[in-house]
Amino acid sequence: MKETESFASCTTCQLLIILSVFAILLFLLSLNSRCLYFIKMVGIYCAILINAVIVCLVWPLYFFGDVPKFVFDSFNILSRWTNIEVIVRNGDILQKPGPFVFVCNHQSSIDIVVLSHFWPSKCTVMMKNSLKYVPFFNFASLLSRAVFVDRFNRDKAIQSLEECAKKVTEQKLSVFIFPEGTRNHGDGMIEFKKGAFNLAVFAQIPIVPIVISSYKQFYNKNMRYFADSGYVIAEIMDPIQTVGKTIQDVPTLTDAVRAKMFDEFAKISREAAEEFRNRQEQISEIKKIC
Repeated sequence: MKETESFASCTTCQLLIILSVFAILLFLLSLNSRCLYFIKMVGIYCAILINAVIVCLVWPLYFFGDVPKFVFDSFNILSRWTNIEVIVRNGDILQKPGPFVFVCNHQSSIDIVVLSHFWPSKCTVMMKNSLKYVPFFNFASLLSRAVFVDRFNRDKAIQSLEECAKKVTEQKLSVFIFPEGTRNHGDGMIEFKKGAFNLAVFAQIPIVPIVISSYKQFYNKNMRYFADSGYVIAEIMDPIQTVGKTIQDVPTLTDAVRAKMFDEFAKISREAAEEFRNRQEQISEIKKIC
């Protein structure tokens, strides 16, 4: 009996030593900005995986709950350590009864951190077909009623849009889409794909543009830089009606929405960058005093 207790005590001590060494190592690595970038990105991907597992464990929500809202609310708790402050403007628009097609600029994997601060109720997401095969994430997406689109097969893509249009109108379910179709690590916005706008016209439902300010002041993938805090502005723009519009109107509609979002992006990015710099200067002054 004593030998068993001694062995358990020894194992506990070894585990504590390993954890302590690991914690010290992480702390030392975090002092280097490049190492801090990788630590924080690994942390975010781990949080995404943990969140997916949590959603899989509470799958009964599928039958009576708002799974997408639960997914993002849960992730918001798991990602608070990133210390990214998000200022949501015109958030009351998100409370209006849908359905809507939400379109948003896509900058990085950390978009999910920002979106978790204001994800709309009864809103699913449209995503690329390849994500169907990511373990846990695929099941969580299924529970969230996500819509998968094969971007490389035009006939299947159109079929998916038609099915999605029927679903959103029957279930009063909004859809969130990144119209750029891929992450844009550069400045501004790349050309929009027309899928989101085809869907809105098919279903004759409003488009709500969401513009998130640039992360450049606190996050830069190319430079492997991720500051210990961040400041972001998310602008919810007025709904754009599509009633009476046809597929022939989609190209013009797409360009018009992108132009509005681009102008707003430039404006709030300058504002967010200035606010972040001011905060960093204040922190530097406090450190000097201390």
